[in-house]
Amino acid sequence: MKLSKLFLPAMVLVVILIIYFSYFAPSAELGLFSKFSSGSEINQRINVEIVKNKKIEKDDTGGILSFYAKDKNNVEVKVSFHEPVSEEILNAEIVELLGHMHDNNFSASRVTVIK
Repeated sequence: MKLSKLFLPAMVLVVILIIYFSYFAPSAELGLFSKFSSGSEINQRINVEIVKNKKIEKDDTGGILSFYAKDKNNVEVKVSFHEPVSEEILNAEIVELLGHMHDNNFSASRVTVIK
């Protein structure tokens, strides 16, 4: 009797863990800029690869104002920030951006190093 009472909660826990690790856990998989509506002001997350051979704009203190990034389909987009971000992101291969599209530019409010 005791074993059968533990079986159902254990199965529910296993299902919750599978859902979390397959859908909600952070991943390094690149996203698509095409999923963003260019007229929307809603911030969304996307993983992108930094294009290191294109121009990187910096302010007077060395903070990064903009750089180029590419998505899963190798679509390159200029990423700009409202406030300068640290140069540490240039050492990353993949970053997560939080922001929205304006025409062919991505306006990011936050950047997080993934890989």
